[in-house]
Amino acid sequence: MFKNLPCILIRITGLLLLCSTAFAQQITTPAAPAKEIILKGKIYDADERSGLPGVTVRVKVGNKGTTTTPNGSYTLKVHENSTIVISLIGYITQEIAVNKQETIDAFLEKDIKSLNETVIIGYGTQKRANVLGSVAVVNTAEVEDLPVANLATALQNRVPGVSINQSSGRPGSTTTLTIRNPVTWAATGSSTDPLYVIDGFQMTKADFDNLDATMVESISFLKDAAASIYGARGANGVVLVKTKMGKPGKPRISYAGSYGLSNATYIPEMLNSFDHATMLNNKYTSLKDVNTAKYYTDDELSYLRSHNYNWIDDVWKKSHLTRHTINVSGGSERVTFFTGANYYKEDGNVGDLYSNKYGVRLGINAKIVDNLTATISFATDNTIVNRPTPKTVASGTTEQSDQMSATVSALLLTPGWVPMYIDGKPVYSSVPGWSPSELVKTGSYARTKSQGQTINAALDYKLPAIKGLSFRVQYGRNTRTDFGKEYYVPYYLYNFVREGVHVTSQNVIFTNQTTATNATTFIKNGNVMLENYGGSSNYQLDEMMTYARTFGKHDINLLLVAEQGESQNDAFNTRRETVVIPGIDELFAFSQDKSLYDNGGSAGETGRVSYLGRLNYGFSEKYLLEATFRADASPNFPKNSRWGYFPSVALGWRISQEDWFHRGVKFIDDLKIRFQVGLTGNDAVRNYQYKERYTQTTGMLFGSTYTSGLSNNDVPNEHITWEKALYKNLGFDGTFFNSKFNFAIDLWHRYNYDMLQQPTSTVPTTFGVAISDQNYGRLKSWGLEAGLGYNGTINKDFKYFASINFGVSDNKVIRKYYGAGDTAWKNPIGRRTDNGMEGYKSTGIVRTQKEAEDFLLSHPGWTIDGNPLIAGYMNYEDINGDGKIDANDKTRIAPRSSSIFGLGFNLGAGWRDLKLSFNISLQVGGYEAYDKTARTPPTENARALGIWKDSWSPDNPNAKYPLINSPLISEISDFWVRSATAMRVNNAQLSYSLPKELSAKWKIPELRMFITGSNLWVLINHQPYKDPATNLAIDYPALRTYTFGLNLSL
Repeated sequence: MFKNLPCILIRITGLLLLCSTAFAQQITTPAAPAKEIILKGKIYDADERSGLPGVTVRVKVGNKGTTTTPNGSYTLKVHENSTIVISLIGYITQEIAVNKQETIDAFLEKDIKSLNETVIIGYGTQKRANVLGSVAVVNTAEVEDLPVANLATALQNRVPGVSINQSSGRPGSTTTLTIRNPVTWAATGSSTDPLYVIDGFQMTKADFDNLDATMVESISFLKDAAASIYGARGANGVVLVKTKMGKPGKPRISYAGSYGLSNATYIPEMLNSFDHATMLNNKYTSLKDVNTAKYYTDDELSYLRSHNYNWIDDVWKKSHLTRHTINVSGGSERVTFFTGANYYKEDGNVGDLYSNKYGVRLGINAKIVDNLTATISFATDNTIVNRPTPKTVASGTTEQSDQMSATVSALLLTPGWVPMYIDGKPVYSSVPGWSPSELVKTGSYARTKSQGQTINAALDYKLPAIKGLSFRVQYGRNTRTDFGKEYYVPYYLYNFVREGVHVTSQNVIFTNQTTATNATTFIKNGNVMLENYGGSSNYQLDEMMTYARTFGKHDINLLLVAEQGESQNDAFNTRRETVVIPGIDELFAFSQDKSLYDNGGSAGETGRVSYLGRLNYGFSEKYLLEATFRADASPNFPKNSRWGYFPSVALGWRISQEDWFHRGVKFIDDLKIRFQVGLTGNDAVRNYQYKERYTQTTGMLFGSTYTSGLSNNDVPNEHITWEKALYKNLGFDGTFFNSKFNFAIDLWHRYNYDMLQQPTSTVPTTFGVAISDQNYGRLKSWGLEAGLGYNGTINKDFKYFASINFGVSDNKVIRKYYGAGDTAWKNPIGRRTDNGMEGYKSTGIVRTQKEAEDFLLSHPGWTIDGNPLIAGYMNYEDINGDGKIDANDKTRIAPRSSSIFGLGFNLGAGWRDLKLSFNISLQVGGYEAYDKTARTPPTENARALGIWKDSWSPDNPNAKYPLINSPLISEISDFWVRSATAMRVNNAQLSYSLPKELSAKWKIPELRMFITGSNLWVLINHQPYKDPATNLAIDYPALRTYTFGLNLSL
C-alpha cells in the first residue's frame, strides 16, 4: 500500500515548492500613494477568547504604535496599505496587512517556546531563557484529545530521550516510562522508573497515569544532572507536573467528550484445517513413519477443505470507549479556583473485559492578606479493571497461575477442525483444554479496584521588610487502597464422538453425538477465590526559603529547603478453594475446610530526611550560573553510610545577548550554550541488607512433630551504601528567523559506579546462603538528543508546523559480576548491556535429498539435535567443530537486539479554523528475531501462523520455510533475524473550531469538533506477521481506535 509513498511525498513537496515560488514571483504594479485611515479593533487571547490588555500594535515600517486598553481595544492612524505588527510577551507575534480595512481584530496564540515563559523545575520555576539543565517541556494541549487510558501513553514519541512502551493493547494494561535508558543490576527492590512530582509532591506513576490531560497545565522532564536537586529520588530522572489552578476572570465551564471504536490493528492469519493436516502428512512422510494411523486420509483432507473453524472470529468483537471531562475555573485577583471531574470507560474485545476510571480534582489559590497566599488542592481517582481470565494449574506445581494471555492464544492456536459448539453444546478438545466462550458464561473474572486521595496545601509569605525574601511551607499526603478479587468457577464441556483412523484425540471429524461414556469433561478452572488488599499512605513536608533580587545587571536567586517524608504500607491476602454455593462470588460460598484455604500479609514503613539548596546567578542576562546541593538520609543503609551528598553545577552563556553577535549573525534570534555536571545517588534496593535477617521456616523434627525455626536470608553487608552516578551534559538552545525555527541539542554522558549487585556468580552454591548486594558495578553511558521545530505561514489563513525529535544512546560495562561460563562474546566487560542475540548460524534449507546425502558424505555422523540430516531440514554452522549441531554451537548472531536510535515527527497544517496533525515514529537500526510463536511450526494439537503455509515439501522444494519438523527450527537463529527498523503513524487528528469572530460575537470561548485516529498505519515493518507494537503474535493485539469528540467552553 505504501510502496509508492516516497514518490508521492516527493511530488507533494515539489508541488508546494512550485506554488511557493509562484507566490514569491508575483509582481505588483506600482500603486498610487496610500492615504491615512483610522484603524480600530480588538485583540483577543486565542484560547480564552477574551480581550488582552497591554498588547503592542505598531506599524511595521516607521515608529507609530499604541497598546490595547484593559478590554483589548486599540485605535491607530495608519496608511491604508501598511502592515501592522501585534505582539505581547508570551504570545506569538502576528503581522497583518491592512489592505484598506478600517477594523482589524486579531487572536493571539500563546507561545509555548517563549523565552519569557516560566518552566517548572525542581522546587520552583525558571524563565525558559535561563534554564541550564536538560529540561524538556510538553504542551498538554497537544495530547488532550487522544483516546488513551493513561497520561503516559499520550506522551509517546514526543520527548527526546524519553521511552514509553505499552505492555499490551488490553484495556487496563500499563505502560513503562524511562528517561535516557537507566540500568540497574541490583537483585531485588531496584527500579528504573523516574520520580513523579505533582504540584511539588512526590508521588507514584499510578497517580501520574490517573491524571486527566485537561487538568494539567504543563509537564517537564528533568534528565540526568538536571534532576540532581532531587538527589536519590531523581537518579532515573524526574517527571514534573503542574496542574491547573484557575485564572482571574469570570467562571469558565469547559466540557470535553468523545466516543471511540477500537479494533485490532492486525490479527495474525493462522493455518487452515486442510493446510495444517497436509503439513503433518509431510512431516510423517519425511520421517518415514510407518504408523498409518497418523496420516490424514484423502477423505479427511476433503472434509477439512470445507470445515475450518476460527474461534477468534466467534469471540472477538469491536470495543467502545467513552470519555467525559468537565472543568470549571475562574476567580478574582485575590482568589482563583479550579475544579474538574473526569470519566473514562473502555470495553475490551473479548468477553466482559473493561477498564473504568473516574476522578475529581479541586484547587484554590487565595491571597489571605497582603504578602500571604494560601494554596490547597484535593484530588481523588478511582480505577476498576475487570478481566475474564481462565485459571490453570502451573506445570509441576499445585499453585494456580493467571492465564489471561492464554485467552487470545487459545482462540488462535486451537486447530481449525475443532468447532467451538455443536448443537449449542461447548466442545472439549485436549488443546486448549478449556473454552474461552464458556469461561465468560461462568462469570469467572479477575478484578482490581484502586482508589487514591491526595491533599496538598501550601502557605507563601513574602517578608515586607526584606525585598525578595519569601518563605513557603508545603504539606502533602497521599493514601491509596488497592483491592483485588479473583473468582474462578468450574464448568463442563462435552465430549463428542470423533471419526477417523487416528487416536481419538487426533481424529478431525466431529459428529453431533456425545460419547457414550464420560459425555462431559470437568474443567476445574481453578475452582478458587482469591482476595487481596493493599493500602499505603505517605506524607511530605517541605520548608522553603527563597531570596530573589535584581541589582542592576546582577540577578540572584537563592533557595534553601528542608524536607522530610514517611510512608507506610500493609497488605493482606486470602484464598478459598472449592465452590459450595454456586453463583456467589464471596468467600463464604467456598469450602471452609482449613486444608483448602490460606491467608497471608505484610507491612512496611520507611522515611526520609533531606536538606537542599540552589543558587542561581545571572549577569546582564548573558552569563548564567546554577549550583545545587542535596543531602539525603536513607534507612536502607547503615548509620555510617546513611547520608548521601549530591552536588551539581551548571554554566550558561546566552551568546546572542552579546552586542557584537547580531552584527554578524542576524538570522539567529536567541542562542544559548549550557553545560552541567552533577552527582546523584540511588537507594532503590532491598531494605536492611546491612542487618541479619531471618525467615520463619520448619525447624527440627522431634518425634512426629516439626517445630518452628528460623533460616538466615543472606549474609549482611555492613558497608553497603549508595549507588552513584556522575552526569555531564552539554546543551545548545536557540531560535532563529523570527522564532520560526527552534532547536535544542544535548550531548550527555553518565558514569555509574558503586552499582549494587548480588555476587551470585562468585559464590559457590555449596555456600548455603545468599550474599547481600555489593557496591561493585561500573557502567558508562552516553547519548545525543535533538529537537527541531518550525512554525510557518503561507498567508493569514494557512499555517503549518513541523517538529522532529531524535535520540541515540549507548553504554559500556566497566565492571560487573558475571558467570564462569560467560566467556568470549558473552563476557560483559567492555561491551554494551545490549550485547546482541545468541543463537545458531544457519547455512540454509537443504532443498533435495541428494543435497543432504552429498553433505553427509563429507560430514559423516552429522546430526542436528540428534537427528540425521534430510531434505527439508534447516542446516547450521558447526561453531565448535565437533561434527554435530547442539546447544554448544550457539553464538552471537546479531550485535544488538534493539533499535539504535529513534525519531519522532509531529506534522500539521491549519487553514482558517480547520486543522490536521500527525504524529509519526521511526525506530532505526538494530535487530530483532521472529518471536517464539512465529518460529513454532504446527503440531498435532496446535496450529501455527499462516507463514508456515510456505514450508518445505517435495512439491514445494523452494519454500521460504523449512520442513515443519526441522530440528531446532523453533530456536533463535540468524534465519529468523530481521532489522528492527520500524515506522508507524501513531495518531492523526482532524479538527474544526468555531470561527474566532463568531466565537467572540456569541461569547463562546471554544467550540471544537474533532476526529482522532490512533495506531493508524505501519509504514515499515520487517516482521509482517504481526504488529511491531505487540510482543508476541498471539498476544492481545494492538488496537486501532477512531474517536469522535467535542470540546465546548462557556
